[in-house]
Amino acid sequence: MRLLDQLFFNGNMLTMRDRRRVTAVGVVAGKIVGVGQEEELRVRSGPFTEVIDLEGLTLVPGFEDAHAHVWKMGHLLTTMLDLRRATSVEAIGELLRERHRRLPEHAWLLARGFNEISLTEQRRPTRRDLDRFVPDRPAVLTRTCGHIAVANSVALRAAGIDRDTIAPEGGVIEHDEDGEANGILHETAMGLLHRVVPPPTQFDYKEMIHAALKHQLARGVTSSSDCGVLPSLLQAYLEMDRDGTLPARMVVMPLGRPDGDEGAFPLAEKYHSSMLRIDTVKFLADGGLSGATAALTVPYRESESTGVLRFQSDDLFQLFVEAQSNGWRIASHAIGDAAIEQVLGLYERLDPHPDGSGHRIEHAGLPSVDQLRRMQAADVAIVTQPVFLDELGANFLAVVPEVLMPRVYPFGDMLRSGVTMAFSSDAPVVLNDSPLAGIEAAVTRRSREGETIVANQAITAEEALFAYTCAAAQASGEEQTRGSLCEGRWADFAILSADPTAIEAARIHEILVERTYLAGKLVYARQA
Repeated sequence: MRLLDQLFFNGNMLTMRDRRRVTAVGVVAGKIVGVGQEEELRVRSGPFTEVIDLEGLTLVPGFEDAHAHVWKMGHLLTTMLDLRRATSVEAIGELLRERHRRLPEHAWLLARGFNEISLTEQRRPTRRDLDRFVPDRPAVLTRTCGHIAVANSVALRAAGIDRDTIAPEGGVIEHDEDGEANGILHETAMGLLHRVVPPPTQFDYKEMIHAALKHQLARGVTSSSDCGVLPSLLQAYLEMDRDGTLPARMVVMPLGRPDGDEGAFPLAEKYHSSMLRIDTVKFLADGGLSGATAALTVPYRESESTGVLRFQSDDLFQLFVEAQSNGWRIASHAIGDAAIEQVLGLYERLDPHPDGSGHRIEHAGLPSVDQLRRMQAADVAIVTQPVFLDELGANFLAVVPEVLMPRVYPFGDMLRSGVTMAFSSDAPVVLNDSPLAGIEAAVTRRSREGETIVANQAITAEEALFAYTCAAAQASGEEQTRGSLCEGRWADFAILSADPTAIEAARIHEILVERTYLAGKLVYARQA
């Protein structure tokens, strides 16, 4: 029997897979080879075993952020202007003016993160606002949800958008009282802008990925996802994996169809290594709930709008058939109850997957109990975001119709249905992408304004932790390699200052990530 490379001991260790608590874990060649009590594993240590005394700290499997947008997180951490803390349209203007002064002459000004409900004016900026702030260079602001963008006149002209432009299917171009485009574009209409914005270079992409994954490692996230990437970004991931420069494990999902285009991207080649998995294609069926573009069966509060369905069902089904027949899993963004019904109905029409894999629904913001039962029967996993209740709860209370409020992110019903429920952040939609913030939100269901949102859908901290570890690995197809403290899994660990299942729920966010390990190697240590 080979001696241990590492022995982690004297800790409070949550295995998650079998719900045991142990005090020691043994590691050989980056993988777990023993889980139990210290005296059981000490006999396997030798003179060269690294012995790590946790001094009573809590060790859990490394968190998995099963749905994020890693390169977009990295964009905000590197070159994109971050508006997520802005409190007014005028404050946004000051940030834009400052960034304008610092940019090279011909560069576009790109920013992201505004949320109108957090702004003093309680409205979205428009083309007229941006023209005041940045009159002579193209500027594009993306709402925090990523489903609405605002452009100034220079950017609109570059994209060829004017009062007569017809929005593509699944998109909206807003107009002002004079009939002119007011700069606000919804859903697929944003593609009209995206096609003229200068894309990042391969070097830029790699810098963004590196910055984002280092950021996540500091939050105990050892495995993450980039959901809906373009071919050029996919190439950057492949090169980083082959060069050994990925800081953390990744699941990367190519985008099935670009915004504003009726054609689909050709399916890429599937790929799987210990650090990178590419076998799931991403489609977007509707918009976002906080921005009132998710597709509902009834109108939003104080509105005649029911949101946006991006696809005709027959078109989407043909894309699903092509993807599955080529061995791909499918992940469909579907938040509103109408979009969930569309996607779930199409999944139910598909033949069984060639390798037995199930598909995914991303977000699932307003499912019914019946839809959840059907998901379980069809082996459809849900990848959802509890932190939305904290950061976007005020939006939900303002826009979700009363009849649908009891169904807002119903984690309790999801668990009771038996469906696989994985947690994630959808960062950079939210500012605080820590899994600990998500776990607290799932337990307390309180918005940052102090409102409780559908209290009877709260779950326990242990259930939430399971959703950020075991279930997230299962939804990603990696349950045999990570997500639990079991023999044969990677030694990917988050070491915490306290046990999230034993602390007062409202204090879970106070827990610190002390250290993060990837394949037994220390990749993050908190500086005191």
